[in-house]
Amino acid sequence: MDLIKYTRAAILIFISLSCSDNQPSIPSLQWTITGTILLPRPASPLDNIAVKDPSIVYFNGQYHLFYTAKSKKVTEGGLEYHTGCAYVHAPTLETLNDADRISIDSITGIAMIAPQVFYFKPGKCWYLIAHTPVLKDELARLTPVFTRNPDIENPAGWSEPEEIMTCKIDQGFWIDFWVICDNEQAWIFYADQKGSVFRLGCRLEEFPQGFSRSSPECALHVDHMDEPEPWRMFEAVHVYYVEKEDDYLAILEGAYAHPSLEGQVDSRNRFIFGMRADSLNGTWERIEPGQNQFLAEAKNIRSPKGSRLPYTQVSHPELIRAGYDQELVIADYNLSMIFQTFDGSAVPDSYNYNDLPWELILMKNQR
Repeated sequence: MDLIKYTRAAILIFISLSCSDNQPSIPSLQWTITGTILLPRPASPLDNIAVKDPSIVYFNGQYHLFYTAKSKKVTEGGLEYHTGCAYVHAPTLETLNDADRISIDSITGIAMIAPQVFYFKPGKCWYLIAHTPVLKDELARLTPVFTRNPDIENPAGWSEPEEIMTCKIDQGFWIDFWVICDNEQAWIFYADQKGSVFRLGCRLEEFPQGFSRSSPECALHVDHMDEPEPWRMFEAVHVYYVEKEDDYLAILEGAYAHPSLEGQVDSRNRFIFGMRADSLNGTWERIEPGQNQFLAEAKNIRSPKGSRLPYTQVSHPELIRAGYDQELVIADYNLSMIFQTFDGSAVPDSYNYNDLPWELILMKNQR
């Protein structure tokens, strides 16, 4: 009887971990690095510290990459840091790093951070969504903004940025704004760095200022801070429509707690987990078999030859899309992911976040 009881229990555990009517078929939680996308340029005043927060589309024979550029310079008043948006384009992913880089901030007149790019078909215009500090260089308070351009191949064509107005009335922190549309509505997602993702919606024909009549609602909350290895959803929520599965994939950045700074996360130790939903205003569920298994983490990425790599985190990802419009389509769960990372093994606990040397890498999870 005991053997039968334990066998039945084992079967039930296996079913609960590996089977779900809605769980997508993920090719693998193992990843292979396929190339470097962008590296900081130490001599450049634009991005001599870090390149991060990528957003990319393929259009008219070119990859168009927008990213956050971090730089520093010595002034009479001391060391001065700058964070803003930059742009680069090239016919292949492999040649992006050698292409000319353009400051979008110098065109728009404000610091635009963590950009997202897409073509809005109903308005026949390209959009950049980003956030900007309420006060110069003060990242504790951010404002969502957008800028438009009828021609993505004309970097000088970006309009003066406008604030995305919403009905959010509290002073809670928000960051990393992400827009995706279905056939009827536009949705904007953002994170609060405390484990929650919020969403707002408006009718497609009212985008982008229709959010001014929308109040945020919590779309999901993921917080495992009471575990032996505490972690929570942190920021960088990116959502895509998966054509083959007819569902939506959210790739979210999780972060472990900082080993010595209470209440803070460790930027040397981040990872990506996935959630799916049937609709953009639906209920989200994890796609991995267990809550401590992650879609993409440093220990599961390898070189093409199978060797371990020095990167210690997978952070702020963007997927290579099947198209370039507002529906953010990917073909299936065979993913090509650009992410920001660096070797954090020699970075002390007392690190200055502004000095972290992020670079952009491409990897795939195909078997």
